[in-house]
Amino acid sequence: MNYFLYIASGLSLAICQTTIVPRLPVVTHSFDLLLPWVIYIAAFRPVHETLPFVLFMGVLMDSLSGGPFGLFLTSYLWLFMAVRLTATVIRAENPLLLVFIIIAAVVGQNALFFAVLGTGDDDSNALAAGVRVVSEQIGWVLLVGPLFALAMRRTHRLSSRRHIRKPVDLQPGAEA
Repeated sequence: MNYFLYIASGLSLAICQTTIVPRLPVVTHSFDLLLPWVIYIAAFRPVHETLPFVLFMGVLMDSLSGGPFGLFLTSYLWLFMAVRLTATVIRAENPLLLVFIIIAAVVGQNALFFAVLGTGDDDSNALAAGVRVVSEQIGWVLLVGPLFALAMRRTHRLSSRRHIRKPVDLQPGAEA
C-alpha cells in the first residue's frame, strides 16, 4: 500500500508541476513541488522503502525537463541524504522547521541549477534574474509551505498510527 501511495503522490505532483502550474497566470516561478515530497519520505520513511522512488522521480523529472540529464536526480539525492542526516539531529515533525527545510531545499536546488546551467554565462543580469527567481520561489514556499508541512505531519501521524499493533486481550481465566 505504501508503494502505491509513493507512486501516486509522486506522479500526481510531477504531472501537476509540468502541466497545471505553468498554465496558472499568477504563478510565474514556482518551486519544485517534488521537494516537499522528497523531504517527507526522507525524514519519516525507511531508506530501503523510499530510495528507489526518489531515484525514479529524479529520472522522470530529468526526462520531462529540458535541462541536462541528471540535474533533478542529483538534487533529489543530495536533498534525500541531507534530510536523512538532519532528521537524526532535529525533530522533523515541527511544521515551522519543515518550512525552513523546504526553503533550504529550494535555495540548495537553485544553487545547483545555477552552478550547472550558469557556468557559460558572463551576463551580469543573470545574477539579478536568478536572485529574483529564488526570492519568488521562497515567497511561494512561505505561502504554500505551511500547508505542505501540515499535510506531511498529518500523513506521518496517520501512517504511524496504522502500524501500531494493539496487544491481544487475554481470555478470561487465562494467565499471562
